[in-house]
Amino acid sequence: MDKATENKIIVPLFTFFIIVCGFCSFLKSWLTSKNIDPLVLGFGNILLFILSLAVFSIQKKALKNTNPQVFVRAIMLGTFIKLMVIAIAVAIYLVASGEDRSVYAVIASMVLYVVYTIIDVRIASKLNRRNGSS
Repeated sequence: MDKATENKIIVPLFTFFIIVCGFCSFLKSWLTSKNIDPLVLGFGNILLFILSLAVFSIQKKALKNTNPQVFVRAIMLGTFIKLMVIAIAVAIYLVASGEDRSVYAVIASMVLYVVYTIIDVRIASKLNRRNGSS
């Protein structure tokens, strides 16, 4: 797969990342009024974006294998990796922040996890279709 095709496939991932970053930046006071810490939400967004790029790399590598089960396992592995890393990050945040924690920001980050996972699965589906037609 060439770079132009790769870039075209992951545009939704970059688009969603930019939208959430803008939302955290420009609506900071609104988020704060809803007891959502924009810094925590922004960190969750960055973490999930980086994890999604790593998952994309894993899936792209799995497509080179002739066994179709390798690609399915790569999708499942990517989802599991993201879930575990975000769970560890949430646990660290809740322990480190003490009484000054933003539970609503954690919940919003979990919603971001679901959206990023949906985007990842759609990207994996496009990768699989493009690989099947080659």
